[in-house]
Amino acid sequence: MPDATDCSDGYVPPPRTGPDPFESVDANVEAKLPEGSEVVSITPYGSNFWTQTARLETRLRDGMPKNYFLKVAEDENGMSMMRGEFESMSLLYSLTPDFVPKPHAWGSYQGLTQFHFFLCDFHEMVEELPDIQAFTSSVAKLHNASLPISPGRYGFHVPTHMGFMAQDNSWCDTWEEFFRQGMVRMLALEEAVHGPDPELDTLVTKLYDKVIPRLLRPLTVLNSITPVLIHGDLWYGNCCTDTATGKPIVFDACAFWAHHEYEIGTWRALRYRFGKPYREAYFEHLPSSEPTEDQDDRDALYSIRYDLHSSIAYSSSLRFRRDAMKTMEQLIKKYPNGYDGWEAEYAISRKGEINDRTTTERESKI
Repeated sequence: MPDATDCSDGYVPPPRTGPDPFESVDANVEAKLPEGSEVVSITPYGSNFWTQTARLETRLRDGMPKNYFLKVAEDENGMSMMRGEFESMSLLYSLTPDFVPKPHAWGSYQGLTQFHFFLCDFHEMVEELPDIQAFTSSVAKLHNASLPISPGRYGFHVPTHMGFMAQDNSWCDTWEEFFRQGMVRMLALEEAVHGPDPELDTLVTKLYDKVIPRLLRPLTVLNSITPVLIHGDLWYGNCCTDTATGKPIVFDACAFWAHHEYEIGTWRALRYRFGKPYREAYFEHLPSSEPTEDQDDRDALYSIRYDLHSSIAYSSSLRFRRDAMKTMEQLIKKYPNGYDGWEAEYAISRKGEINDRTTTERESKI
């Protein structure tokens, strides 16, 4: 597990206080182990901004060693985090079992009842960016593998959490509606952290009225997308290379059914270390949606939400709010006519296609 302190902006989690969830193995965790398992040790492992994590070493009934990764979080929000991660990882594992650790259980402690847990297989990992082709092909494989079971709508059956932030996963029929819904929630959380900003409010109104319809509604009009299952938080801290297999592996999923391009919205920002080469490699495996000429601007739009996530998480800095506002300004300037402008241009192009087709048919009859 990558060290949580190895992140942009020098953020360091506050020191832990209160009872130690790893002083011993809780009875409800032990109950989730295979029958006949013997606990050998439990040791804090790695670090995380919002949770506490440990390596749980056991011995199976046949004497073989078996190690698990145990994550715990506190209180009601922590319970929702653990449930959301288990549901996310379980569905991802069912589709691409070589790409995620096998999830085993989630639940609440019997002893220290304020703690809730998620339990999965433990993997030794190389803490560096995974191979570009292997990683992007695995991400595309996940998206493609989910298509046969796509619900045809956008959302998820439980809340999932980007860090500690619960996402609004209420089901929507269109991607435009779902994306806007998620932005409304994250902007409200961001304002609660940093306070109101009249300039931001003005930009957000134009973003809702002009930019989001312009960039996302054509996807529905052209019938060019089907909801796919996404990991939801693919930054460098949530992916590594499995030491045993040499293959990329991802964790800490906050899944929902989405437009596949949204998955790589994090890769636009330099702080996430992937950049343009990874985005281009991904599209070699799974092409961008029509209209393809809008792809880069859709990516910029999606990156705004990730900037808002960061702004909420890092309450001591307005940097990410400024980044989000800058991208909003650029898109608003580029699309002052919103969806109406695209619809008019599309109608003209369609009329031209029909006229060309009619002319060709007439000439073929002469």
